[in-house]
Amino acid sequence: MCKDCWSVICQELVGYHICQTCNEPIELNKHIKFMGDFHHPHHFHCYDCDQELGLDAHERGGELYCLKCFSRSGVSICSACRRPIEGRIVWALGKVWHVEHFVCHHCEIPFMGSRFYEWQGHAYCLIHYQSRIGSVCHICAKPVTGILVKFTNKIYCPEHFLCSLCDRKLDEK
Repeated sequence: MCKDCWSVICQELVGYHICQTCNEPIELNKHIKFMGDFHHPHHFHCYDCDQELGLDAHERGGELYCLKCFSRSGVSICSACRRPIEGRIVWALGKVWHVEHFVCHHCEIPFMGSRFYEWQGHAYCLIHYQSRIGSVCHICAKPVTGILVKFTNKIYCPEHFLCSLCDRKLDEK
């Protein structure tokens, strides 16, 4: 059996990879992959600073680097996951992000290129931004982006500012 198939079988059946340097088992999710093979991180040192590598090791040009040296080489590191960004990139709030990791601070739904709103250093979708600053209709719970009516410390869309007895629209004045 080839080493690739053996490694897959070990991973699936036993729950670990076999280190191609020392042939010992590697704990689940405690490996680095270098040149297509699985290894214990402690077998390698950073190409730049000679520090023993950890799970955050990155390969570039056939050499392994610690995260600190790798990020100094001009590769952007995602502010959310601390991994290198190799594809599309989002520059926002003075940081860089993978597109899928730039999310609303409240609901964690990715913006994926849509508009976001900043409040106290965090990005929010419109609904959660408005809920933070208080411009959400008391009746429909949707953001009030145009004209709003404020009555008894509650905010209303003009179409929801109605008489509580007859449901007729009230004058905003």
